Amino acid sequence: MALDIIKNKNYEIKNFNDFDYVFDAKKLDQFILAVNQVPYEYEIVNRRLTFYDKNRGLIDFVFTISPILVLLIIGLFHNIYLRKKTEKMLIQRIEFDLVLLNAIESPIFWQNKDGKIIDSNKKFCNFLSLQSEDIYGKKLKDFKDNENALKLLSIFDKYKENKKLNTLFKFKTSKNEKKIYFIKQASYCDSKTKETGTVTIFTDITKEKEFELEREKNQEFVIQQSKLAEIGEIFSSIAHQWKSPLVEITTIAQESFYSSNSNTNEDESYVKDIMTQVDYMNKTINDFQNFIVPSNEKKVFDAKESIDSILQIVSHNIKYNYIDVDIKVFENTNTNIYGYRNEFMQSTLNIINNAKDELLKNDLKNRKIDIEFYNEDDKLIIKIQDNAGGIEKAKIKKIFKPYYSTKKDGHGIGLYMAKMIIEDKMDGKIEVENINNGACFKMILGNVE
Repeated sequence: MALDIIKNKNYEIKNFNDFDYVFDAKKLDQFILAVNQVPYEYEIVNRRLTFYDKNRGLIDFVFTISPILVLLIIGLFHNIYLRKKTEKMLIQRIEFDLVLLNAIESPIFWQNKDGKIIDSNKKFCNFLSLQSEDIYGKKLKDFKDNENALKLLSIFDKYKENKKLNTLFKFKTSKNEKKIYFIKQASYCDSKTKETGTVTIFTDITKEKEFELEREKNQEFVIQQSKLAEIGEIFSSIAHQWKSPLVEITTIAQESFYSSNSNTNEDESYVKDIMTQVDYMNKTINDFQNFIVPSNEKKVFDAKESIDSILQIVSHNIKYNYIDVDIKVFENTNTNIYGYRNEFMQSTLNIINNAKDELLKNDLKNRKIDIEFYNEDDKLIIKIQDNAGGIEKAKIKKIFKPYYSTKKDGHGIGLYMAKMIIEDKMDGKIEVENINNGACFKMILGNVE
């Protein structure tokens, strides 16, 4: 120890009084001596340092800051829990928004300021017939082979010119269904990233447009019926005025015959001719009067008998223009249908008159109108065909459109009204095609027993 002191090693030197009891811990351990029975105060030096003695400062520091550490750890775990919970809620919200977005029937898509598509719903993907991964990050002009994408580009160009423009977009789906969309665009700006772009929404207004068209057709039908009703009232007044002279003519002819003393067979023949013509005129007036009055409600009627009545009314016009009308009813054909009888007769008359006009215009010698009745799949098929040379291909596609006429003085209402009556009011179908030497109008109507 003395040498260690000389060598300047750090040793703690303690001074003790003469009567102090001091024991060396190393010697006590060496000789296994116990000093706890010493009746005097004593001190043990050179004790072996415990872990606590060696690390007292650290332990005191740890115990001092451990509550803070515990609080920090608890706070950290709580923060992680809240973060996980928020992430879960955010994922659920995103999934909910995605489901909600895809549940919307209207196609929706987002574009950034460069025109690249950054998001959309499934309806828009179906609209372009593409997968979502094929759309994102691309511009509409990149889809050069996609007809709908090119149509959208042309519409957006118009929209940019006038943003107040009510833009309608028509197209056919993969199932060949006609759709009409109202297109609306709105700008957006992300408050965090400051990124800007546009949102485009397609609103399906197909049903609304169909309803609007149906309403317009109904209005036209009502207007047409109103006009016919007015004509019917006027004609009823005229018919009443005509019938009175006809009765007088009949009376005078009979009185002249029976009051004459020199009645001959020739005179009797003249009187019979007069009576026949008067009866015919009366019947024609009655038939036309019944025909011109609009039908108030649907009912079952015989289509063959109705067309016979029409031909009776126009028989003189047909006869004096040397037109041969041939009616053929196939065996076991049921000609009963359900609908508006007078309106059906008007539609048929319009087709027959058009055929007559075409035959006269072409100055044909062998003029023919053939009418056929036959059943097919619980339907009554009526064909009215002529040999006037047919309708030009460019015109046949427009023949049923309103206000379109192939005649110089035509109004373009007749065939349009015929189509509306047959298809919209009687749930049938009317179509036209060119045959070998003329045109053929075909009406398909539901049979009624």
